[in-house]
Amino acid sequence: MSETVSPPDRAHPGLLGQALALRAAWLGMDRAPAAIAFAASVKGIVLLYVAVFLVFCATRPGPGSMLIVALGLAGCAAMPARRTLVIGLTTLLFIMLRPTRSEDLSDFLRRELDLVGSIDQRILIAGAGIAFLAFGMAALRLQSTFRETAPGRHPVLTMMLVFFAILSVALSGLLPVEFAAEVWLFLAALASGFWCIAYALADQKVKQTTDPLPRAAFFRPFWEGPTLPIGKGAGFLAKFEAKDDTALAVTRLKGLKLIVWGALLAGLDAAARSLLHTEAGLPVLTDAMAAAARGTPLPAALSWASLVVHYLLDILHLAAWGHVVVALIRVAGYGIPRNTVRPLAARSLAEFWNRYYFYFKELLVDFFFYPAFLRWFKKYPRLRVAFATFCAACVGNWLFHFMGRIDILAVNGVLPGLRAFESYLFYCVVLAAGLILSQLRKRRPKPEDGFLRYDVLPRLHVGLFFCLLTIFNEPIDAFTIGERFAFLFSLFGA
Repeated sequence: MSETVSPPDRAHPGLLGQALALRAAWLGMDRAPAAIAFAASVKGIVLLYVAVFLVFCATRPGPGSMLIVALGLAGCAAMPARRTLVIGLTTLLFIMLRPTRSEDLSDFLRRELDLVGSIDQRILIAGAGIAFLAFGMAALRLQSTFRETAPGRHPVLTMMLVFFAILSVALSGLLPVEFAAEVWLFLAALASGFWCIAYALADQKVKQTTDPLPRAAFFRPFWEGPTLPIGKGAGFLAKFEAKDDTALAVTRLKGLKLIVWGALLAGLDAAARSLLHTEAGLPVLTDAMAAAARGTPLPAALSWASLVVHYLLDILHLAAWGHVVVALIRVAGYGIPRNTVRPLAARSLAEFWNRYYFYFKELLVDFFFYPAFLRWFKKYPRLRVAFATFCAACVGNWLFHFMGRIDILAVNGVLPGLRAFESYLFYCVVLAAGLILSQLRKRRPKPEDGFLRYDVLPRLHVGLFFCLLTIFNEPIDAFTIGERFAFLFSLFGA
């Protein structure tokens, strides 16, 4: 008589196995048909957008940003086919409420408002924003009308010349105080959105269109960002726009995943800063540099720790912030690439630059590298690449930051203001030199070189280069170039 053998009970996965399974399900939900179908349903859309907004609020933005993001998300959820109109309305609201993007320019704007007199400050702020919007739309209209002229063929260069002409007038001291303050308000708004207009002009030049409204919609979209336009302009976003409900659901799910990851990184960044600087007492980099500037440098080991921690936390902060912005853009319906993608994995300086701050690198490439590359030294390939790289990483990089900190010139005057940028100019020159050598280098690490020479040493070299270069980067106007060199020498006991 045969015996029936009962099958053994299936082993229940442990906590680690369950966690890994949940992680796999979370990461793969934008490829799971059930999750995509749910994200395309009315209930799924509501839950997804509410979840995205709550996670965004967890990153502790200002109340104004929360309001505009809420309106933008609600509009894109309710009217996905008219997202450009929704984004344009939030742009108008954003410009009127906050014409400047960076904290430095916002602080400067508040100081200038006190000089204007009895006019309601809210009216002045809205007026500066509307003046910026009118300037951008006028630039687009003039370019489309006079596209065969030199300014029409070189719209960004023309706009830059106009910007510096207005800046020169504001710095001249010839204007009455109240009127000069109003000019500075407009310049602060224009500096904040200059590159958004630049992308709109570049798109219009390629597309040969005449209606400026679809491009002006992206002068200040609800996902905010700094003076750098994440996602470029309307032309770039159109390449990644979801074309149907399924694609839109997938893009929204990718946005949800990314904003959660960004919020986690933001929390890790805040916790690390609290633990290292508040609890452990590690000096922040500016304090360590200030000690060296006073002639009493900290011990070299402590200075190195401050520098390395600052470098790593800066990457963490940029990744967290960039993920949140890109996630909002994805939830709006544009599946654009991330801003920061594993920069510590880079084995060359050029690769790090591409991974660390993608959209800033793209801006420099679009407006400085390609124009130089397509025009100069066509018969000399290596010199052509080197010159174009210098134009982007040095000239364009310095101009971008100079234009974004015109408050330094307004407060300190022309010559002291220019001297404040000399250390950043040194930073740009060294960065450009490093990138040129990295691009022209014939011998690159290969897997057959072994683990140490392929995986470890190249990444250490990249990290050390950018770590030391950070000394001449932030904050731009806090130390002279001599004080920065004093800190650099203190790292080596000099």
